[in-house]
Amino acid sequence: AYFEATLLAGFSSAAATEFFGRERGFSAERFAFAPRSVTSAQNAFLKRFSAIETSRHHVATSALG
Repeated sequence: AYFEATLLAGFSSAAATEFFGRERGFSAERFAFAPRSVTSAQNAFLKRFSAIETSRHHVATSALG
């Protein structure tokens, strides 16, 4: 949340630290931060959610034998 706040939402480092704490153990370079439209973010979320649900269903079905 700290990186999103400082890199995308315009928070100062001090404000982001106050609200979200300072990230420790990794840097922003580890992530590919890029602003997205609401529609783009929603579509990416729904696509990933669907993939996870499909995988979960296959695991549950195969566990039943």
